[in-house]
Amino acid sequence: MTVRCWHRFLEAQDVTKAKEVTPTVIRAYLEDMRNRKLASGYMCRTYGGLRCFFGFLARERLIPQNPFELVEKPRMEKKLIRPLSMDQVRALLAGLDQKLFPNHTVWTVMVLILDTGLRISEVIGLGNDQIDFQAGVLRVMGKGGKERQVPFGTTSKQALVNYMARRGEVPDQGLFFVNRYGGKLCRIWVQQTLRFLGRRIGIKGVRVSPHTLRHTFAINYVKNGGDAFSLQRILGHSSLDMVKIYVSLADQDVATMYRKFSPMDRLGIVPGAKRRVLVH
Repeated sequence: MTVRCWHRFLEAQDVTKAKEVTPTVIRAYLEDMRNRKLASGYMCRTYGGLRCFFGFLARERLIPQNPFELVEKPRMEKKLIRPLSMDQVRALLAGLDQKLFPNHTVWTVMVLILDTGLRISEVIGLGNDQIDFQAGVLRVMGKGGKERQVPFGTTSKQALVNYMARRGEVPDQGLFFVNRYGGKLCRIWVQQTLRFLGRRIGIKGVRVSPHTLRHTFAINYVKNGGDAFSLQRILGHSSLDMVKIYVSLADQDVATMYRKFSPMDRLGIVPGAKRRVLVH
């Protein structure tokens, strides 16, 4: 679809050769995609693919210069995932029958993400030797092969200990979380299990997924007094941009709670209204 649309656009612009593609043509194509209300992610991928192709042409000296180097990359819109409420979290944790080992696995994964904000890929790849139970710290290998230390609380510690006792030894894999056969946990299976659980217990308006659990951790970390810089390190973000959004959302929630429980508003006093004051 991307190549076909690109060729159709070039034909409409009477552009027939690669060397005729100028920054002006590229900007016009980006504007055309915006007018067609295409997703920002699609636009970014299209830009990246075409820039890579024209870079190849420039290196092979089939064109004098890569015109995409003179055009700014489209901005990716960051759509925030709505977090779960604490009531919804309790319902999810209570909704799994832990008598079944697969359910116990998902339950423990949920607890860990809600307590640490780990990505699902980081949870699945967590090795037995990456968990320091005494210090309460995980050594996590994140994006770009960057290692970071992520603390976990006493609830998570007990959940991990209980899971490990039930799981038993898995000498061949070295992974902490395993499936019922002792093999590597499947990310898609975890995602599908959470989605099914959310539907079964009637959660609406919120996508129940590992990523939503991560967002829920981040917002509640800030609401409970955590600072942006430590949250950035815990989540493994390279910049504070996303963290600032979490802080903003947490502030909005505080404002909502204030409007609900404002001491003066609850008194029902109307400023300017004449009242008879009795002094004793």
